[in-house]
Amino acid sequence: MKKVNLDELAAALEQTDVRQGYVDLAQGRVILLQEDMGEDAALDHALEIEEDWERYLPLPNVLDEAERDIMASFAASRPREDVRERLQDILAGAGAAARFHRQVHHLLLQPAWEAHKRACLRDSARDWCDENHIEYQE
Repeated sequence: MKKVNLDELAAALEQTDVRQGYVDLAQGRVILLQEDMGEDAALDHALEIEEDWERYLPLPNVLDEAERDIMASFAASRPREDVRERLQDILAGAGAAARFHRQVHHLLLQPAWEAHKRACLRDSARDWCDENHIEYQE
């Protein structure tokens, strides 16, 4: 079994809320179904994986499970108290994610948010590999 590239896995985890992904355990490759994949191509791909199911491990949908926690940790990490409190207040109630992203954009924090999210997803990728006994390269 080849090692999985942790950055590649983290990038794939960022998309698993909208695209199904797998790790090819034999090759150490991360595979994401293409967004524009037609129904026939998706079925062929699924059948290929079914035929050799021990070789492919499906990726979890990390963002649906952890996005709110990632946003909360980003808010808590802001050095300015007014910004930290504003972001933390936004995270309460329905529609929090949309309000949070608008506020991050408004406050010109997009680069910091993206770096924070990437780091959290990289940690999630590392944890997932450890849980599934998959070797990885940093």
